[in-house]
Amino acid sequence: MEINRIKKMLEQKDNDCSLLTTERNMMQDRVKDLEEEMEMKSGENNRLRKQVTDMDSAMKDLYKSRKGNGTLQIEMESLKSDNERLIALLKDTSEYADCEDS
Repeated sequence: MEINRIKKMLEQKDNDCSLLTTERNMMQDRVKDLEEEMEMKSGENNRLRKQVTDMDSAMKDLYKSRKGNGTLQIEMESLKSDNERLIALLKDTSEYADCEDS
């Protein structure tokens, strides 16, 4: 009687072990699939980043080529006047008073 009870317990434990082994194998397969998908997505991400960089470079080149020297000169003068105005505003602050003019 005791032997039969122990046999049933062992069979139940074996069944539990088989179930857990099956679940572990399924999880390992799932992890492998996810790792492959991550690797694929990483490659796609890198490709898209390079494409964005190339497009940005092309846009900068296009922007520069479309501007004439006169337009660039006007933009430079505007930036210079903005800088002079900002420096004048800075001179009124206590933080700037400690700095030397250059």
